[in-house]
Amino acid sequence: MAEKVDLSSGGEVLIIGGGISGITVALELARSGIPSTLIEREPSLGGLSASFCCKASESCNKCFACVVDKRISEIYQRQDISILTQTEVIGVKGNREKHQVSLKKGKEKIDLKVSAIVIAAGINPFDASQKVEYGYGRFKNVITAKDLDEMLRHRGTISRPSDGKLPKTVAFFQCVGSRDESIGNLYCSQVCCAYALRLIKAVRYQTPEVKATFLYMDIQPAGASFQEFLASCREDKGIRLIRSLPSKVYHSPLSDTLRVRFTDPERGEVVEDSFDLIVLSVGMVLSKEAKRLTELFRLSLTEDGFIASPPTQTGVFVTGACSGPKDIDRSILHAKSAAFLVQQHLSGRF
Repeated sequence: MAEKVDLSSGGEVLIIGGGISGITVALELARSGIPSTLIEREPSLGGLSASFCCKASESCNKCFACVVDKRISEIYQRQDISILTQTEVIGVKGNREKHQVSLKKGKEKIDLKVSAIVIAAGINPFDASQKVEYGYGRFKNVITAKDLDEMLRHRGTISRPSDGKLPKTVAFFQCVGSRDESIGNLYCSQVCCAYALRLIKAVRYQTPEVKATFLYMDIQPAGASFQEFLASCREDKGIRLIRSLPSKVYHSPLSDTLRVRFTDPERGEVVEDSFDLIVLSVGMVLSKEAKRLTELFRLSLTEDGFIASPPTQTGVFVTGACSGPKDIDRSILHAKSAAFLVQQHLSGRF
């Protein structure tokens, strides 16, 4: 989509990050008559959530992936939002009433004066190769949930990377990169359980012959209707939910199958099972760009390593998953709250 830029006034607000949170803040401010400039490092808007597929099965599973496409389309229709992609912040100075920000777009340098700044820098998925015992990056048929999401979005069906065939048995490992003392990530990423289960339901709806095993520590609820959704997963005879986390993945070269050992809670003993494909539900970590912004704006991090919100008097606001793990729905709600705080700041109520 063509870039839309009008920096004649600079806009009252600079929004850093063109994911769903940044887009939502820009749209909420525009509806209140407040112009803004939205910048994004990547060539297109949408962030991580723009790569997600619709996970509807018999009915909508409330993954909110469709909302992202709609919001991207909507923001390009606005005349009061300036959009700069492939752009990053390289300098900032000023005070709570006026910030002077230096931007870099290619070889061009752009200086803006704004009254408020919103940081919506997003997150990165945890690098699954750090969990060497699961074989990601070594075994072709070990992928992440994000890999599966993109596979469904672009190809429309699930397949084994090794041979392109339909996997008859798929295991989903939860808490990969979160709630893990060995890698220093003690927090729960909150969204992974619902995310993986929605993927499972979508796969099962498209290809009922695929059997899924969901291996988890405990299941985090997500949304008012989640318990009903979870009940439908438990009733599905093609889905096994086992409260146990595997210790290691073993590869069988001749068949390209993957063997997994885990404790069967019902039998109270270690069992071994084989799978055609393993999907790792990776946690959320702060992106390198977000960490750079914390240094640039002299912001602090939370105990879990995400961006802590500064005092509202500073005129700098933080929203979305970069402030702590959130799904699309909660990121939108958080962004709307941030937009309200920006309005309060601009009106002088802080």
